[in-house]
Amino acid sequence: MRRNNKNLYKYVSIAAILIAAMCVYIPGYAQSAPISLPKGTVEGYLPNGLHYLILKNAVPASRVEFRLIMRVGSVQETENQKGCAHFLEHMAFGGTRHFPKRSLVSYLESKGVKYGIDINAFTGYDRTIYMFAVPTDHGQEAVVDSSLLIIRDWLDGISFLPEKVENEKGIILEELRSYDLNDEFYQLKIGQGVFGNHIPLGTADDIRKVTPQVLKEYYNKWYTPSLATLVVVGDISPNEIEAKIKAGFSSLKKRVAKDFRIYPLEYAKGIQISEVRDSLRNHTKVELMIPHPCVVERTINDAVKKETGRLLLRAITQRFRGRHIKADLSDSWYLSDKNHLVLAVEGNDRSEILSTITTAVAELNCLIREGWDKEELADVRTQFCNQLAEGNPDDARSSIYFCDDFTDYVISGDRYMTALAERKQLKEAMLHVQNNDLQLLLKEWLTYQKQAMLVACNSHPGLGMPLTKQEIAEAWAEGERAECIPYTYVRQEEKEEVPVETPACLAIRPPFDATMIAHINVYNEMGVREVKLKNGIRLIMKPTQDSDSTLYLTSFAPLGTSSLSDEEYPLLEGVGGYIDMGGLAKVDGQILSEYLFQKEMSITVAMENHWHGFMGMSSTANAPEFFNLIYEKIFDPELKYEDFEEIRQGLMQNEGKETMLEKMLKRDSGRQLSARINELMGASIMRPSIRSFAERLNLDSIAGFYKKLYTRPEGTTYVVCGSFNPDSLMRQFVSVFGRIPVSGNTVQYSYPSFELPDKTLIEGFPNDNETQTLFDYLLYGHYQPCQKNTLMLKLMRDVIRNRLISVLRERESLVYSPYISLFYEGIPWGTFYFDINASADNRNMGQIDRLLKEILQRLEEEEVDIQELQTIKRSFLLAKREALNEKSPAAWRTTLVGLLKNGESLADFEQYEQCLDEITPVELRKAFKEWIDLDNYVLLYLSNNKLKNETTND
Repeated sequence: MRRNNKNLYKYVSIAAILIAAMCVYIPGYAQSAPISLPKGTVEGYLPNGLHYLILKNAVPASRVEFRLIMRVGSVQETENQKGCAHFLEHMAFGGTRHFPKRSLVSYLESKGVKYGIDINAFTGYDRTIYMFAVPTDHGQEAVVDSSLLIIRDWLDGISFLPEKVENEKGIILEELRSYDLNDEFYQLKIGQGVFGNHIPLGTADDIRKVTPQVLKEYYNKWYTPSLATLVVVGDISPNEIEAKIKAGFSSLKKRVAKDFRIYPLEYAKGIQISEVRDSLRNHTKVELMIPHPCVVERTINDAVKKETGRLLLRAITQRFRGRHIKADLSDSWYLSDKNHLVLAVEGNDRSEILSTITTAVAELNCLIREGWDKEELADVRTQFCNQLAEGNPDDARSSIYFCDDFTDYVISGDRYMTALAERKQLKEAMLHVQNNDLQLLLKEWLTYQKQAMLVACNSHPGLGMPLTKQEIAEAWAEGERAECIPYTYVRQEEKEEVPVETPACLAIRPPFDATMIAHINVYNEMGVREVKLKNGIRLIMKPTQDSDSTLYLTSFAPLGTSSLSDEEYPLLEGVGGYIDMGGLAKVDGQILSEYLFQKEMSITVAMENHWHGFMGMSSTANAPEFFNLIYEKIFDPELKYEDFEEIRQGLMQNEGKETMLEKMLKRDSGRQLSARINELMGASIMRPSIRSFAERLNLDSIAGFYKKLYTRPEGTTYVVCGSFNPDSLMRQFVSVFGRIPVSGNTVQYSYPSFELPDKTLIEGFPNDNETQTLFDYLLYGHYQPCQKNTLMLKLMRDVIRNRLISVLRERESLVYSPYISLFYEGIPWGTFYFDINASADNRNMGQIDRLLKEILQRLEEEEVDIQELQTIKRSFLLAKREALNEKSPAAWRTTLVGLLKNGESLADFEQYEQCLDEITPVELRKAFKEWIDLDNYVLLYLSNNKLKNETTND
């Protein structure tokens, strides 16, 4: 019952416990033995019923995750309490016995964590979960004690001040206004009964009716120790935490939660159809869903049945492919106690769709009656079992993932296998699954079709009239009546993998010449080495300690597609894709492809607006070959003329026709708004339309542009991170890339000029929600690229974020979730912009506009409180420490590439903490005043109501 739907929450009922287990013998192991919790887990119950789970985990270091899991949600609400479960979640952060008003959030933020990111909660049908993380590098015992006190307060000390309740209504109403299930068939899938009538947020009327007394009634009834689980995972001593829990929570009164029950998901008998027609679709997709009881993975035998289901799906998929049946079958948990077995078919007309349904159903029923060929089943079972991991999945897992698994265990009873012995037992059991086991399980699944079938139809205009229940029923019945057609399984001859000999151009080993090196810088604090070659190439190496011996490489050099003229752009902008089509001129394409596959080596041409380079990875052992691969790709790439011509002809045939992407953009206001932001802020370079460019496309011209950029070593930086010996890797790198000659001539291309808007722009786009405005305020300017100024911008962002939350959300209740993003580009233009975005009631936009400008005006006039600034700085240090640990080569690569592309230096990054500490409230106020012009901003919004002073889109 793995998590597979972020918008819905897992549920289990008694019915799920009664599912008949598959009769598969597990040698040497009791079938009913419970699956072990992760090694080292401390589990216990207090006399009052409080359940706790504690696990020591050092990833990330000096951090502890706390969870309070309440096994109650919206389904426990009475008619007059609708919306209370979720409303109560909001109140928990608005004041408690020991943390009045907003001091709970303020305390946690003072430790360097952020509200909405490290501090959060969510409410579902069957659960309410509170979560936060705290650092423990300074004063661990005090911060743990305070964290446990917060959770204790949530269980019996939440405040219900009338003014806070009324204030929170506005916030929740805005949250509801923006609520999107992201599922056009949600009403079909949710069924009847309590779930359909108890959406976690409630309705607008439900929220308006909530009173402090109603909230207290729900709280006092359901927030009992017997329905609560406290989870603590992180860099702690489990025994000490257990002692603190016993001392702090044993005094909670033991109470029985009367009327508590678990609810199954219910559906009306028969076929239910829901259709969504899309004028842009050119075919129809139909999903036939059969709800059936899910498997709760408590015991070894439960795990066997769940994996048997996955094996069954793979065996059916293989048979469908063998029969050339254009249908897919899947099965996954949906909600509560139900899985959905989904048969998906597509077609251009109703005849094709109904015929495919009949054919697929006929094959499924034949499999129930006759099963699989002996060799067919043996092959699919072997392939399946070979992919069952036996290694320990707990290695280097983050504490967050353990918390997620514990949440599933608490809510549904699911236990995920972590013990090596149990995983081996599971694999052994799966090797004994027989035809009869799969036939029985498939028959069990299809039997539930007689109770309910849900049909979701994404149709296109060519379908004509909507599909009917009768048509679906007849197509299904015809399949059940069909006679079985004999199937002959043809075993695919497994080709023994023959190691491909290293291509000659990759096998060469140029001699190392130390004189190619201009100088070396070592940054001990970061563990980074910088090597500058005399030809202008720079190598940045960051060795990490991860067990996977993989190199992660990114190279970049100045100039990209933005350097092209308007005339050249349509002819050359696709250079990256066209060069990537081929391999190396000196190696047969099939041989090279097989060699790279066997060596787990990859390289991609990276062409951006202002940069060009490569991204790739390889094992450390194959670093010399990997470097040779890049060298050959630079100087002698394979040009695929036939493939290029096929693409060119396709472009010529479609020239002048509106593409599907263009059609989608026309009707998607959100995409139009995003495209406009990119245009105004320089992320996309607008070009005039040039007709009939496809006939002038020329692969040799494209290759010429590619070589002009890539063969020039000056200004090229290679960032390599991973588990390697830096001395050895440096020698290997220098041997290959040190021999690239200095170009001796200047590339004729240059960066284009760009100007930010010089006046206020206000532009609107249509919105489907008649009462809502989604807005993006863009505040922009120029800055001098360096680490201090980048940090200044990030501090400004977080200061503004604090004001948005405290004023627009908490004081005025005008928005639910205000966001602010920072985008900056040090090279080539030294530009930045803040994007303040949220959604609000149309009627509140004038007030929001006024308050936002007041916030920014005050930041220009008044210094930020030193304590607030220190809190934000601490959050930066914590985030950096956790992201850039010695087992995260990919994060190091991303960070190093990002700072260097933006004109920052390694020397500055080495002094990150000192640089951050030197920024004062005075400097921050000065930056607000000098970098942001409140008279020049951009406001883009989605609304059917025009805002005052709106400019045109001309």
